[in-house]
Amino acid sequence: MATFLIASIAIEAHTTNPLPVAARLVERGHTVLWYAGRAFHERIARTSATPLPYVDAPDFSGQDFFEYFPQFRGRSGPKVIGDAFAQVFVGHAPQRVADLRRITAAHPVDAMLTEGLSYGVGMVSELEGIPWATFADGPLPFEDPDTPPFGPGLLPMRGPAGRLRNRLIRAAAGRLIFRDAERVYDEVRAGLGLPPDPGSALQAGPSPLLHLQACTPSFEYPRRHLPAHIHWIGALRPDPRPWDPPAWWDELGVDGVDGAGRRPVVHVTQGSLRPDPAELVLPAVRGLADEPVTVVVTTGGASRADLERAAGEPLPANCLVMPWIPYDELLARADVFVTNGGYTGVTLALAHGVPIVQAGTTEEKAENAARIQWSGVGLRLGKTHPAPSKVRAAVRRVLDEPSFRTAARRVQAEMSAHDAAVESAELLERLAATRRPVLRADADERVLSRSE
Repeated sequence: MATFLIASIAIEAHTTNPLPVAARLVERGHTVLWYAGRAFHERIARTSATPLPYVDAPDFSGQDFFEYFPQFRGRSGPKVIGDAFAQVFVGHAPQRVADLRRITAAHPVDAMLTEGLSYGVGMVSELEGIPWATFADGPLPFEDPDTPPFGPGLLPMRGPAGRLRNRLIRAAAGRLIFRDAERVYDEVRAGLGLPPDPGSALQAGPSPLLHLQACTPSFEYPRRHLPAHIHWIGALRPDPRPWDPPAWWDELGVDGVDGAGRRPVVHVTQGSLRPDPAELVLPAVRGLADEPVTVVVTTGGASRADLERAAGEPLPANCLVMPWIPYDELLARADVFVTNGGYTGVTLALAHGVPIVQAGTTEEKAENAARIQWSGVGLRLGKTHPAPSKVRAAVRRVLDEPSFRTAARRVQAEMSAHDAAVESAELLERLAATRRPVLRADADERVLSRSE
């Protein structure tokens, strides 16, 4: 049996998404160590993995990200992404390396897994010779001439003009958006005694040995040259957890099953990173107040009374509020998903065939929004603070026009062939056993045919 080390950035989705992967590895007889923020240790321990704390690295888990890093508050757009890479993701790499090397000195680690923002894991791989893998709960992080560069949320453009646009914007982004991240990355490598990396800091995020992409091809831009170690695993779906349904739960019915008096269910959420309900939750609630729908809001912690205080008025009668409902349970009953566009929520909605109305331009949200628009699974509002009327019009259109649900169910059918946690565990076992790149079966065949 092998020993695996998972390392995750201290952000909710990036830490909780691989919980089922850890559980499957433990069930298969392996030892799983997990370097994570203390706020997540109880949940990690429930998988029978062993949580290990940050020591040198700053632990901002369980805190408001924007209170801990006030320099990012109220900002949006590509420049803030570059600053986050420079100051947090790449910037904390030396401390992560120090912490991880203490762990690998004390434990015989066979392979490592991280989410791609915990820079330093790949450097430990270089320093210690331990193979590493990444999972992506965000857009596919590999460049291609036909694919727009990460950041501004551009749609693909075919032909020579598109490739020229991509090349120019990618070059400009390297100089203007990610310049500080590149400088910090080079300094960190030099400080660790590692040679200069001929690639960019962004290219160094995903592992060159095994990358687990948490979606399927129909929700990602096509690549002419998809690296052979990328594996599509479908949505990272949480394992079931005990919970007590509210009294009104059965009134929602199940999507696709007409019950007496059942109205369309619109699920509204801003995810876990951005708690201010004025961004999307309150505009959505106000916009849908007089619509013949049931609005179910999940807040991550705030109560109905909290939202009413923030709104300065009672919430509409068609609005139900819960701090938390299991995504798989709620999305099975939803007809539309209104979200600021976090990748985890978006891919889980698509795993249930639920079309999407997306608002949000912060973090990687513009990139997720572009893929929603490109794949036809929903509408992109292009505003972090949309007007209530815009939300209402978008929800009406998604409910009335069948093309959005048809596209979402096309992705659902593709995802239904995958069990992300089981597939990830199997691929990680191959990485630990071979210590070599883990190639897709179709890529293996192409490699063999070229060598004959």
